[in-house]
Amino acid sequence: MITRFAPFALIAFICTPAAAQEAPGDYILLLDEQNRPLAGTYRIGPDVKMTIQGRDGGLPRNPVYLDRAFFPTREAEMLAFYNARHAYSSDPAAIDVGGEMRIVDTETMQPPLFKDEKPEREKALKVKVSARLAFEVSGYKLVGKAYTVEGAELGDEDRRLGDFFHVETFDIVLPAPAARKIAALETGKALSSSDFEALFVERTSPIPDFTKCVSEKRKTPDYKALAQKQRASVDAFLAKNFAAGQAFWGDTALYEANFAMSIYALCPN
Repeated sequence: MITRFAPFALIAFICTPAAAQEAPGDYILLLDEQNRPLAGTYRIGPDVKMTIQGRDGGLPRNPVYLDRAFFPTREAEMLAFYNARHAYSSDPAAIDVGGEMRIVDTETMQPPLFKDEKPEREKALKVKVSARLAFEVSGYKLVGKAYTVEGAELGDEDRRLGDFFHVETFDIVLPAPAARKIAALETGKALSSSDFEALFVERTSPIPDFTKCVSEKRKTPDYKALAQKQRASVDAFLAKNFAAGQAFWGDTALYEANFAMSIYALCPN
């Protein structure tokens, strides 16, 4: 478990490993001492994965689709109907430990909300890398870096701002307080993207009846059939089209197939 982020001057590594290779259907979970997921990813296709962040004492945050975790160039969130492309004035990955960089993120909204125009907005950010850490969890040797993102304006509210830790080995970003709780790592296979969300919810839900419902639903043939349909339709669409800027909720049939797999629809009470 990470107990603190050591000063960068005390840590030196010859190189940083590339993110581990994952196949479609693979998931990765970072767990705390109670084996509750802190964060996780599900690989949908070569250029897209679903990421989920845990929340203390509550259900997890909404899933987000990304091409990469550390300053993504493609990012989408269905429940917010958010679908955007990012371009950075400089590459944050080039920052050395102890260094900082000022970048401009040019965000361009993509369809389905913006079919005829592509409104852009720019955000000035300051990125500082404070430490690089290597540690072993569940037999995996992980390497990552602690970094801070600040806005250009005081009082600015943006979920990208704050202290974070990037687990480079598996390309997962999580808030620094959560990163300090990492005690175990789990890898496995899920039936589809929403099945991964159901797995995550099942292990983090503070509501016993809801947890029981999720667990029972995931064992049924009907659930497995819905998951197979989602993987063959929604997930296959994202794997093919996400990098080009498309998201499945622009298609009614795909949206409905995704909704049918939602554990919140299958266990509404």
